[in-house]
Amino acid sequence: MATCSATTKRAKTALRLDPLTQSDKEDEVTGWLEDRDITDAWKLAPTLVGAGLDTQWLDSVTDRVPAHLLSNVLAWLTATLTGNGLLNEVEQGVGRISALVKAIKDYSYMDQAPVQEVDVHEGLENTLIILASKLKQGVVVTRDYDRNLPRLNAYGSELNQVWTNLIDNAIAAMNGQGKIWICTKLEHDHVLVQIADNGPGIPPDIQHRIFEPFSLLKV
Repeated sequence: MATCSATTKRAKTALRLDPLTQSDKEDEVTGWLEDRDITDAWKLAPTLVGAGLDTQWLDSVTDRVPAHLLSNVLAWLTATLTGNGLLNEVEQGVGRISALVKAIKDYSYMDQAPVQEVDVHEGLENTLIILASKLKQGVVVTRDYDRNLPRLNAYGSELNQVWTNLIDNAIAAMNGQGKIWICTKLEHDHVLVQIADNGPGIPPDIQHRIFEPFSLLKV
């Protein structure tokens, strides 16, 4: 029988299945378990399938585990996989929270002077982290960064607010579904940042109003 560590390692690398395939495999595993009188087969099947374990793997288990112990072994294994899954979720959640807190601190230049030597790419990436919940709805971001750009003396937090407004407006205009391109390069003695999207754009009849303060432009 595969060791618990090998099985949990396999679970971590299991591919996420589409709902229909997941359901079909759960039915197969449930049937296999019920044929062998495994207790709570319908409860065990989703966890086993989610861990990338199928009826072929279960067949290999029966070659190594006495029939009268099979139900207990599979129940124990499922509980272990569930515990590891929850632990991984907690670890990932803590990691995301830590990254977000750091991004917000860097984004706002907390505890720093207003004018800083600014890395444009750090500001863009921190902005993308902060907007991650909106981006993951269906927006693909393509980066074309010139990594040789010099640092700038600038109001970092205000510059980041510019990136936020441009990217957030692009997401809203595309209804959360589309593509955003971010390009940086050095043009003569200027740093050029281009942010483009494949949304509908601003209607021509109101383009002349885009620099009006506090104007409400519906695009």
